[in-house]
Amino acid sequence: MSSAGLGEPFEFHTFLAPGRGPAYDDFHRAIPADLDAVMRAAGVIAWRIYRNDLILTHQVVALDRQHMDEILDMDPVNQRWQQEVAPYLVDTQATDIGDDPGDLVWDFSWPTR
Repeated sequence: MSSAGLGEPFEFHTFLAPGRGPAYDDFHRAIPADLDAVMRAAGVIAWRIYRNDLILTHQVVALDRQHMDEILDMDPVNQRWQQEVAPYLVDTQATDIGDDPGDLVWDFSWPTR
């Protein structure tokens, strides 16, 4: 993921509920245009999500991660999105993430819906 030397790269993981992988892939193929705008306004430069079975690896580049988190946490468009994506996810702590992030599910550069 190229950020042209700008921003702060970071990575985190979320976890799919068993059996939800293909449905998540379809759901997350494109994000709503209003969410895209909110993310850009919050300083997101790049964001990719990879899926390896039930493990989602988010690779993000933001101008300022703390600022991005503060903006997105309070934004009603992002809050709505989090409610929409929540049924696909489970709250768990994986002990063995591994090195292979899996297949690309979504890229911030892709078209919106």
